Amino acid sequence: MKNIAIFGSARSGKSTLSIMISKRFPSYHIICGDDIRDSFKEVLPNNNINSNGGAGMIEDFPKFLSCLFYKNIERNKGNFNYIVETPDIPPIKAKELFDKDDTIILFLGTPRQTIEEHFCEIRKYENERDFTYGRSDEEILYHCKYWIPKSKEHQEECERLNIWYVDTSFNREKVLNDTIKIIEKKIFG
Repeated sequence: MKNIAIFGSARSGKSTLSIMISKRFPSYHIICGDDIRDSFKEVLPNNNINSNGGAGMIEDFPKFLSCLFYKNIERNKGNFNYIVETPDIPPIKAKELFDKDDTIILFLGTPRQTIEEHFCEIRKYENERDFTYGRSDEEILYHCKYWIPKSKEHQEECERLNIWYVDTSFNREKVLNDTIKIIEKKIFG
């Protein structure tokens, strides 16, 4: 079976899709980029991996996550498969670090939503695990103003690099269920 790398904009359904896959196929284990970043922040607060746009996040984190992902695959081959999900890797880095025969790469994003629509979707699906939980409307609007253009940028770059892009702007639940069916076909040929 193939391993799965899910990237894209924050709050586009990456974690939800990962959980859906692992519930449907129990041999899949999830590696969550947010948890790794939070651990770095707690244990190594002076590391640039947590700075906005710092060199650590741009260069070190994608390489670290790729290494962790493929080391787990190598060590547990035949016993488990893995899903890695994070918003921190742009398409060009995903292609460079994760484009292997045993890995399905896909990006999720909300390029057709307005800032207001994205804000409403965040509030609709928000739960305690989300980084937006408990944040003010102003903080979430700031997030929306960043990720809507980033979704469009990712979509264009994915098209250019021939990377699978899933638009979760509308009908998110149906889109994710349809995506699971495509993933199943890719896993089992």
